[in-house]
Amino acid sequence: MLPFIFIQHFEQQGAKSFSFLSLCKNQNKKEVAENFYSLLVLQKQRVIEVAQSAPYADIIVTAGAKFHTL
Repeated sequence: MLPFIFIQHFEQQGAKSFSFLSLCKNQNKKEVAENFYSLLVLQKQRVIEVAQSAPYADIIVTAGAKFHTL
């Protein structure tokens, strides 16, 4: 199941992508780590796509091929 926070970010933004930094705003280290792990799992399942322009740069999240099947 797609984590609620990801769905919420897609709906709030009204866009096809969002930034991982905006997702993690006001979260503690544990919550950020949990979200990052979820990001990796969902990317592996092709539910989302992630892009990062450089090491340590922000991660941009977009809906993947299987996003609407969940």
